[in-house]
Amino acid sequence: MARAIALKAVYLVLAWILVVSYQIFTRSALTTLGSSIPILASLINAQADLAIFVCSFAWMFVLSSLISIVMFGKERRLTIQFIVSLGLTLTGSALLGLLHVAGLDLSNPSVLSHPFTLLFGNIFFAFFYVALPFIFMVAVDLGVMKIKK
Repeated sequence: MARAIALKAVYLVLAWILVVSYQIFTRSALTTLGSSIPILASLINAQADLAIFVCSFAWMFVLSSLISIVMFGKERRLTIQFIVSLGLTLTGSALLGLLHVAGLDLSNPSVLSHPFTLLFGNIFFAFFYVALPFIFMVAVDLGVMKIKK
């Protein structure tokens, strides 16, 4: 029983780390996409905050759904999923806000170290990074459909 609780705590912490890191690096990935693909440049530049919100929301949705399934199995309820999502979002946003107040603006790509700048400056990696939650959703849905057959 204690092992199951510890494993669930590890899943929750891992999901939280993924949510926070996704929020940190999404702006850099979208900036790379906007500067590399002229068709997307005006859309991303005009609606950068909306694009970041949609991408972050997709990742939050995927992670909160999976965490609810892992933590609560068949007992999952919409309110529990909402509480998990809200908790992950609030703690992630609070951490980013505290870091910003402390003088570390992680949404500014120049603050990131050189390896991260190189990684997120690569258009293929940036595209994969932004598309990851959507790819994950499709993969999970296809897996569920395959199991039902």
